[in-house]
Amino acid sequence: MMKRITVSLREDQYAGLEEVAEDLGMNLSDAAREAINSYLLQEHWGRTIGELAKAEIRNGATNQEVLDKVVERFPHAQTTRESIAWYRSRLRRDDPEVPTDREAAAAR
Repeated sequence: MMKRITVSLREDQYAGLEEVAEDLGMNLSDAAREAINSYLLQEHWGRTIGELAKAEIRNGATNQEVLDKVVERFPHAQTTRESIAWYRSRLRRDDPEVPTDREAAAAR
């Protein structure tokens, strides 16, 4: 489900968005969505939901167990198992000792 919003941007913000759109080969709307998603995953949720997810992953929880904890703490979160898998892959990229979801399930 998509919702429509209207925003006003400063000239430099608009120019930056145009640059991002051109670099990524997409239209302005898609570039704006990409920028918002990037901010939400890295900055906003990454400091709240992301912190919880990463801590649970490091503690050996499976993706489903992590998702259950996230939804319990943040009932309105739109987090999915794919989101949790994304956090796990980021952690594993930096630390191969972080267990895969399969390894976490086997350890249970």
